[in-house]
Amino acid sequence: MKRVRVTRRTATRVAVVAIVLVVGCGVAIWRASSIINPLLRGWAVQTVAEQSQGAYRLALSRVHLNWLKRHVHVDSVHFTTNSDTNARLAHPLSDVNVALHNCAISGVGLFTLVRGAGLVANSLGCRTGNVAVIVARPVHDTTAAAPHPFLVFTQPLKLPRLLPRIKILHVTFPALGLDFRLRRAPSGETRLELEHLQWRMADFVIDPADSSAAARPLFSRSIELVAENLVVHPDSTTALRVGHLATNLSDWTLDARDVAYAPTLSQPEYARLRPHRRDYISIAAARVRAQGLDVGALALGEGTRARRVAVDSFRAEVTTDHRRPSRPRVRRSPQEWLADLDQSLSLDSVVLREGKVVYREDRPGHVRPGEVTFAHVQATAVNMHHLDGRRTRSDAMGLTATSLLQNVGRFDVHITMPLDAPRFEMTYRGTLGAMPATALNRFIEDVLPWRIAKGQIGEIKFAAVVTNGVAVGTITPLYTDLSAKVTRRGSKGILGAPGIVGHTVRGIASMAGDLQVHANNPNAPTKPPRTGAIHHVFAGQETLPAFLWASLRDGMLLVIRD
Repeated sequence: MKRVRVTRRTATRVAVVAIVLVVGCGVAIWRASSIINPLLRGWAVQTVAEQSQGAYRLALSRVHLNWLKRHVHVDSVHFTTNSDTNARLAHPLSDVNVALHNCAISGVGLFTLVRGAGLVANSLGCRTGNVAVIVARPVHDTTAAAPHPFLVFTQPLKLPRLLPRIKILHVTFPALGLDFRLRRAPSGETRLELEHLQWRMADFVIDPADSSAAARPLFSRSIELVAENLVVHPDSTTALRVGHLATNLSDWTLDARDVAYAPTLSQPEYARLRPHRRDYISIAAARVRAQGLDVGALALGEGTRARRVAVDSFRAEVTTDHRRPSRPRVRRSPQEWLADLDQSLSLDSVVLREGKVVYREDRPGHVRPGEVTFAHVQATAVNMHHLDGRRTRSDAMGLTATSLLQNVGRFDVHITMPLDAPRFEMTYRGTLGAMPATALNRFIEDVLPWRIAKGQIGEIKFAAVVTNGVAVGTITPLYTDLSAKVTRRGSKGILGAPGIVGHTVRGIASMAGDLQVHANNPNAPTKPPRTGAIHHVFAGQETLPAFLWASLRDGMLLVIRD
């Protein structure tokens, strides 16, 4: 009997303990739920409205709690713009529309939450989502603005009384669709479309007692964005494509692979759609890396700012078609082209490694375009500062480059250009090393009505100053055993040129024999070399490569003609 009474007494105690545990768990779950629901559906909604001055609003579907699995689930989250309120702000915010689906907070520390020590969880994320952003054209300052913190809250957050801090180890959005549009004057826009963007954050902490956490972008130690097959449309006929893009908003770095910028149309289609454009330009790079990138300025439409940009395996192709009718009144100097971007640009240094630049000209009467190739380009540009709306001749960019002209002759050039000058201004100087003169025929015989038969270039030196679109300078070519022959092809090209060059070539084009040129420069070892004058006026629609080539070509012809 005594043994039975002990068993019953033990059972009673166990039952009491079980009831206490159940009640305690119920109370804990009730308390946890009473914290989570107001946090998500009350505090978060109110904070978004306060921080945006009512311009943005947050809405969540029903919150599902599973404390056995330490899991909080929300079917959908919507972050939208209150257009009427936003329009009344002194500086309206970007128009944002975010829809997230199948969202969850996992690994919640229930005991920490219940005892009032805060919300601590392993992860937060949404399985799918779409983000649409329209950035209005900003009002630009004519002075360089200091980089501002991006995604850092300007006002301190006040957490609920029962929730002194929030800490989530990992925040992941693995599959976001993105539609980003940047308005440009007067009515254009730059558009970025992306089907699959990964957004990852680590150590997300909101803690009023931790000032260092408040100074982080979105309260996180690191923010990484990874995208595949990114497409940006600067305008209706061109596209920038990136095979792989990774950027870190914490250390302000960007790494892009397989980059290509080109018209979306073929050259004939492009010519039909834009008959006033003679140039067809495409640019590609195997890799582009940026350090010190101001992602905030870029995302808010305030321009591109970076400390250093490195470009590997760069390739640029420029084709100028002189068979198409010209419009002399259309003049787009480098300064005008930058101004038309309607965006500021500030790069402390840009380094190009192992690049290639190909310049082609199509001329009437010729079957194929003439081609000049600059291979193995190594270049460094410093102080690339263009501030939208600024006009100044100071603060000039410096560019130093070395390459192999037509893959054989070492070509060194230095260019200084004030990017915000009111008119086309620059200086350039350089040298071309030893090479066979016949290597230039790949360009000459498909542009001019003659070709080089033989000859050896020893060195060519040139220097010029461009003022208001007029290049003035000198060129001194040193060469030996030079001769040329009339091809009787494309005679409308150089024959139509004004001045002494056109007169000289028109005189020799009727000859059936050799083109008469000075065979050597200097003519004798004891004589000084002849120097040609550079005087070329910037023509409508000339690209920078075309302008430089034309100025050097005309000066060369003045030296070699007999």
